[in-house]
Amino acid sequence: MNKLEQARAQIDAIDREMAKLYEARLDAVKDVIAYKIENDLPILDSGREQVVMEKNLQFIQNPDYKEYYASFIKFIMKESKAYQRTLQSHDKVGYCGVEGAFGHMVSEKLFPSNPKVGVSSFEEVFQMVVHSDVQYGVIPFENTNSGLVGEVLDLLMEYPVYIQSIYDQKIEQCLLGVPGSTLKDVEWVYSKDQALSQSKEFLKELNVQTVAYPNTAMAAQYISAQKDVHKAAIGAKENAELYGLKVLATNIQENATNTTRFLVIGLKPQMQGNRFSMVLSVKHESGALAKIIDCIAKNGLNMESIQSRPMKNKPFEYFFFVEIEGDMSKANDCIEQIQSVCESVKVLGAYTLKEEK
Repeated sequence: MNKLEQARAQIDAIDREMAKLYEARLDAVKDVIAYKIENDLPILDSGREQVVMEKNLQFIQNPDYKEYYASFIKFIMKESKAYQRTLQSHDKVGYCGVEGAFGHMVSEKLFPSNPKVGVSSFEEVFQMVVHSDVQYGVIPFENTNSGLVGEVLDLLMEYPVYIQSIYDQKIEQCLLGVPGSTLKDVEWVYSKDQALSQSKEFLKELNVQTVAYPNTAMAAQYISAQKDVHKAAIGAKENAELYGLKVLATNIQENATNTTRFLVIGLKPQMQGNRFSMVLSVKHESGALAKIIDCIAKNGLNMESIQSRPMKNKPFEYFFFVEIEGDMSKANDCIEQIQSVCESVKVLGAYTLKEEK
């Protein structure tokens, strides 16, 4: 064994010991985060980090190594905080809106015993998942009447998340007013823009003004606080009991089979399911999209849907969301062929459709 081989053998032996010590350190981190959760303490303790840094640098005898060891300790503490966030977020579910929003209702159906965290925007849900503040996010993706939620498709392209499952929720829109009000009293209707769109014929006949709101439950919450017979909200009938409102009309949506598809997103791609999807941007050349569709067909796969979306900062250029029926684990050749004719491809993972029972 020459000197290089001897040095590498010594490094391998040290690495084995370091791996054991690293596991022991993370075992101790579990106890730390358990105490923080129990006592409602924040993960970040900058004062403690500075003490750890100064104390550890004293253990280094060779001054030439201190700068590199400081970087090493910073990395270890960064990974420790990430691990703590993962433990802290275990089983938490994020959604957009307040209690009573459709996102909240679907979260309760899919994760009945999990803690829920409501935020004010779809992007915040994505950010919570990426930062490990929650384990899963539940977001609406498409409605049979009002179509795709374009913002969510943009966020799927932008953030490093993957689809864990999809759930189809039948949507019954109701008009909700304050106690004592009637349909004749209503002059203003508040709700999510998609809900207003789904109920446009009813609203046209009612001859009212509409105001878009972040989501249906927040609109119901607002109407409850206003106590104005001239104002009403569109939302689920469950919101009437939740916010002390009166159901003025039911099933006001145009389509009796009105259904919204919700996505459950997480950080790890799933490999099992009866369908999979990807977002891709094609090369700006003639026939590029046709090549992709032909590739899917030649590999014996069924393309269930394809949706286009304008690319930010690239006028009149688009990226696509493609959903394919089939086993993703058997579609490696197809995915590689698609990648060869695209500028970018992000496989969102496999999943199985769940429907409301």
